[in-house]
Amino acid sequence: MQRIWGLLRDRNFVFLAALVGGLAAGHGAVYTQPLVVPALAVVMTLATLSISGQVFRYPRVLIRPALTGLAMSYLLQGGLILLLAWWLVDEPAYFQGLVVLAAVPPAVVVMPLAVVLDGDPDYSLVALSGAYLGGLVLIPLIFLAFFGGEHLFRHELFLIVLLLIVAPMAISRLILWRGWQEPILRWRGGLTNWGFFLALYTIVGLNRQVFLDQPLALLHLIFLAVASSLLLGEVVLWLARRRGIRLRRAKALMMIASMKNYGLASGLCLALFGSAAAVPTTVATIVFVPYLMWLSWRLRVRKA
Repeated sequence: MQRIWGLLRDRNFVFLAALVGGLAAGHGAVYTQPLVVPALAVVMTLATLSISGQVFRYPRVLIRPALTGLAMSYLLQGGLILLLAWWLVDEPAYFQGLVVLAAVPPAVVVMPLAVVLDGDPDYSLVALSGAYLGGLVLIPLIFLAFFGGEHLFRHELFLIVLLLIVAPMAISRLILWRGWQEPILRWRGGLTNWGFFLALYTIVGLNRQVFLDQPLALLHLIFLAVASSLLLGEVVLWLARRRGIRLRRAKALMMIASMKNYGLASGLCLALFGSAAAVPTTVATIVFVPYLMWLSWRLRVRKA
């Protein structure tokens, strides 16, 4: 029983189960689709509990890492995604999905990974916060640049940004202020994993025919996902070490520059453009699972 409970709390098992479930029994995705944004809102709230207000007591010291996080996620990774999308992708719906992916901030999993993989959690926190605060401005600007006012002024965009960025930050501040975090943190890992399960199952299920009938047609999206995550992360880590940046901070930079918030991107795609636009974010999420496993091995064996 303990072994089963351990599996149910294991992120890689949960992600794999969502993928297999979506492909094998994805018909239920039409019923779970309305639950995706609320589930991701819970995940984001739980993740932002790691952001303590204490770290923001000295704003001047925070400016550089915050701007670095913004640049890594948007200029570097977002720019690479857009460049590869322009080069490789002809399908309009897929291109829309990739623009959305480039527009979202980094994955919230960066924070727990920085702790588990002996990165620099304080630096990661400030860089992540800078990217999220910048995202409140950059998401609308990127949408305006690529989609015009048609989608910029749709209420769904503001609603999702409110539910998945603004509200989680506000609610997590309230929880920390009232001291309610201790009982919640005991369940955070499981709730986070199964919130991602619901989102991933739904997105894969809604697009299961594309994955089953045209797997070879997704090879360019797989390449794009690998290049903008694993390969980009390795380049950033190598360059940071060549410049004399200590390993713990180099790991933080690597993760900030190579992980997008695939849940937020998928929620925006489903709400604004339909399930086809969520195919690239689904592929990126699927690639993200073995990337996490690779990082767990890659960064744990490097202590120098």
